[in-house]
Amino acid sequence: MLEGMSEYWLCVGGANVDVQGVTIARLLPGTSNPGHVQQAAGGVARNVAENLGWLGQEVQLFTLLGEDADGEWLRHITAKSGVATHGMFLIPGKSTGRYLAIRDLDGDLYAAVADMDVNEAWTDALVQSGVQRLPQAAGLFMDANLPQMVMQTFLQEAKRLGKKVIVDPVSVKKAEKWRGMLNGVHLLISSIDEIEQLSGQSLYSFYDVERCARKLVDEGIGNVMVICGDAGLCLCDQNGSSWLPAPPNPIRETAGDAFAAGVIYAQNKAASLAEQAAYGIALAELSTQQTGMYDIDHLVNRKTFFASTQKQ
Repeated sequence: MLEGMSEYWLCVGGANVDVQGVTIARLLPGTSNPGHVQQAAGGVARNVAENLGWLGQEVQLFTLLGEDADGEWLRHITAKSGVATHGMFLIPGKSTGRYLAIRDLDGDLYAAVADMDVNEAWTDALVQSGVQRLPQAAGLFMDANLPQMVMQTFLQEAKRLGKKVIVDPVSVKKAEKWRGMLNGVHLLISSIDEIEQLSGQSLYSFYDVERCARKLVDEGIGNVMVICGDAGLCLCDQNGSSWLPAPPNPIRETAGDAFAAGVIYAQNKAASLAEQAAYGIALAELSTQQTGMYDIDHLVNRKTFFASTQKQ
């Protein structure tokens, strides 16, 4: 089956178990808070791959899991969407990554702990098994849940082959890994805090968001999308910058991974950043309402959507 796959996206990065604790009232630090605890499959690259699978796209995921029950569970869950999971490697002696988050009743993140030691277990052989999939791939999506040398190897080969590369910083701390490596990347999808880290400049206003995005474009990134919560999205390329209004439900956490998947899906469907972002917004909203196969094309009402787009 794998030999017959063509025009697939290669997703490389993290896969982990997400444990979320959400309070039923305003969170009180330093004490026990009543609420709900739930477990879900997570990891940026895994989430993006799964969403692409539910869109009916061919996708291969390369990631590291522990040789444990959590790892087997993640492979099973991910395979349901149609993702090729031969690259979800079970590493003996390691535990599958876990992400523990505490949120208040509005969903705002108060604290989180990421236990991702398994992501450091990449070997040259494992890296090459993924790199060998690049020649037939439509493009590469990669997050920063990887050792820097692994990221560099995939980036160099993808750029040598002329493949579209789309990257996600994951977090402020992990964004540091991308610095100095983003020249030639087709698209960066970032948060405000992450782009501040990547640009090395402080943000005091939304004009500063544009300034940081333009700086990164000037340094060699083809396109930049910055998710700015209630303020909407800042889009930047060689032609300048523009803003899109925030959707009714601002894009947060795993909806951000669905947004990235929607943008990837739109690469061969829409030419402009704004059109591609429209697909991302549609999938981000849809992912919070349902699971399973998605049909987002009919949700992208471009005429209405672009009427509220403001050019800067």
